Amino acid sequence: MKFFHIIACLFLILLTSCAGLPDKSPEIKAQAKIQGNGITGTLQAIQSDKGFVWVAVDLKGDPKILTPGLHGVHIHEKGECVREGEKPFKSAGGHFDPGPKGDTFPVENNHPYHLGDLPNIKIDPIGKGRIETFSSSVSLSNNPLSLFDADKSAVIIHKLEDKRKSPGTAEEAGGGRLACGIIELM
Repeated sequence: MKFFHIIACLFLILLTSCAGLPDKSPEIKAQAKIQGNGITGTLQAIQSDKGFVWVAVDLKGDPKILTPGLHGVHIHEKGECVREGEKPFKSAGGHFDPGPKGDTFPVENNHPYHLGDLPNIKIDPIGKGRIETFSSSVSLSNNPLSLFDADKSAVIIHKLEDKRKSPGTAEEAGGGRLACGIIELM
């Protein structure tokens, strides 16, 4: 009987010590299906309970279009991916950069410091590439840095490397837009 009491006491101690632990906030997840002429890919994002957002971008495409080397990857201010016209995906607007001093186009004085700028992605000779990064500059939850404002957000894959110059030209910020994906909550 004494053994039973010891086990019961240990069980109660364990229960009461666990009851005081704070609840963990659930992770917030988002994704985008990236598409362009001869290019497919995905963006996955997970916001931790600490507020940091992990972002992974996987791409594959025709190496004649998604050429080997570095390509700019940016989150843009509008969740639209219209391919029409000479400038495909212009509907996604400028770089995501909310706030009173946010300049969304790369030729503005704020570049290379847009909140939606991600590291360049390196594409290998067969047209594949992946980046993983953490960001505290964007949010998946409801706050001023949220990617999910009234017009959502998109991820853009650029033709060229983002040289991160300030001020810079559109070409130095990645140039033309090759592929786009609307970022959606999961």
